[in-house]
Amino acid sequence: MFRVIKNFFTEDEINILKQSSSNCLDDSHFIPTKFFSREHKKALQACFSFVGEESVIGVEQWAFHTDFTSLPDEHQDRDEELFEKTGELSFPICSCVIYLDIEDLVGAELEIGSTKIVPETGMLVLIGPEVWHRVADIVSGKRHSLNYNFWNKRLYSS
Repeated sequence: MFRVIKNFFTEDEINILKQSSSNCLDDSHFIPTKFFSREHKKALQACFSFVGEESVIGVEQWAFHTDFTSLPDEHQDRDEELFEKTGELSFPICSCVIYLDIEDLVGAELEIGSTKIVPETGMLVLIGPEVWHRVADIVSGKRHSLNYNFWNKRLYSS
């Protein structure tokens, strides 16, 4: 279960998101709802239209950039620390991939089942809970994304 929305964010919003992504290139950060930016709220509304409205307590946010970070293998977005320490699975209500800057990219398609999604700057991809996905190997070019997991429950470490 996924949805692709092209040109979801404006150029001005993308520039704001690029700045916030620099704080979370190495690790995820949890942001409570009271500190949501306009861009968080916009993505959350898209999630609600996708999975239905739920109570949300915050967003886990992290970034990938071809110059600084590596991309994960096939995975489900989940509370990683809870899984590592207890083996229990807990999933966000919705995951988002926000493509901030795509330049001359070869490879790096988002693969969900047999579907391959070619990244485009400004695109938002919504991924339902428990959905397995991966990013294909990058052959060349630049891929900068910001990722959100919206949570309706506390994470293990929070």
